[in-house]
Amino acid sequence: MIARAAFLKGMIVATGGLDIWSSPAPDAVPTPIAGTPVLVRVATTDGAITTLDVETYLRGVIPIELSPGWPAAALEAQAILARTYAIAKKNLTRGYDLVTTEGDQRYGGPQAERPATNLAVEATRGRTLLFAGGPTSVFYSSCCGGHTEDASELWGHAGLPYLRGVDDPYCVSAPDYRWVRTLPLDRACAQLADKLTAPLTGVDLADADASGRPRVAMLRGAGVVTVTMPVTELRERWGTDVVRSTWLHRVIIDATQAVTFVRIEGSGRGHGVGMCQWGARGMALAGADAGTILAHYFPGTAVSGG
Repeated sequence: MIARAAFLKGMIVATGGLDIWSSPAPDAVPTPIAGTPVLVRVATTDGAITTLDVETYLRGVIPIELSPGWPAAALEAQAILARTYAIAKKNLTRGYDLVTTEGDQRYGGPQAERPATNLAVEATRGRTLLFAGGPTSVFYSSCCGGHTEDASELWGHAGLPYLRGVDDPYCVSAPDYRWVRTLPLDRACAQLADKLTAPLTGVDLADADASGRPRVAMLRGAGVVTVTMPVTELRERWGTDVVRSTWLHRVIIDATQAVTFVRIEGSGRGHGVGMCQWGARGMALAGADAGTILAHYFPGTAVSGG
């Protein structure tokens, strides 16, 4: 996820959307687009490093981060963000700028390219997101669940004004707008064993931030043992495929089945900071263009002229 500002320096934070489009293997290198290139060095999972025109790189990113069947305005907003991110990641202190996984943005090579997403890249060629005339730190995730997250709340650093949470009524059709997942109790306990020595009997959620996301999980164990940990840590321990976001509504122990489960209910998918991809889709379907979409999710920013 794009450029880290000073307040994110040293943190590992992935940007991109989750479970939007399946990722082809990043093997072949596409033919560069004509014109003066901005070059990025891309490190693939096999350790190879390939130098690409950023516009060519984006053609292998956008159809993986979003479905090519989505409205053009959503694809164009994604292209502007992905370009902003890629350019901001240029790094003179190491041998590559970007990786091809969710550690940065997923990249699938030329076999991932689709006509609609290629058009979105071309329509926004050279355009990036700016704040006060300078570069921005941009992030996006699959679905915010109705309100994006404040970056300072999630990552605990002084925030940027354009990374504050905003209401988002546009992602209601997302598959993960509301979700329920289960985890076998014995597995859940095993992943907490170094923190909670007694069997888990319940989880209380507390200290909600302005978006409604709880900051703290209080783990109750047999014998009135209670351990408190950040919800972000609980999500990491139980896995992001199970705990699909930090916006949890309820965590209960379900002993009504043959195997006892932890039942987890929540909203959204991903970290929730910046652009909600399903929300961008909803705004585009309602007639918004790419600039309007980005202005909603990043207040006070503007798209460069390219």
